[in-house]
Amino acid sequence: MPKITARRANIILLALVLVVGTGNLWATHDEVGAQAAQQHAFQAAEKRQQEASARAGVLIVHKLCVSFGKLAAEKPPAGNPATNPSRAFDQGQHAVLVGLGSDLGCRS
Repeated sequence: MPKITARRANIILLALVLVVGTGNLWATHDEVGAQAAQQHAFQAAEKRQQEASARAGVLIVHKLCVSFGKLAAEKPPAGNPATNPSRAFDQGQHAVLVGLGSDLGCRS
């Protein structure tokens, strides 16, 4: 069996350090790449969810505008609100409903 000299032992230890270090660098690179891919996937999913929420919000506002447009088209019964309190109520309620549509940014 050959005798291991100090020089040969140092070379073997250096080679071992280089192999382990290279493996460590490779594993770290792989882990960082996996984390970046996971973060990118998460951000893409979050963006899709925000876009879907925005589309749903636009659809809801459109439906509300259609409903408030129909309510605004319904005119309250004519009559003097001073002599008929129910007419005052109907006319006041109609004015509030028309105002809600314009508050939402609905076009008349």
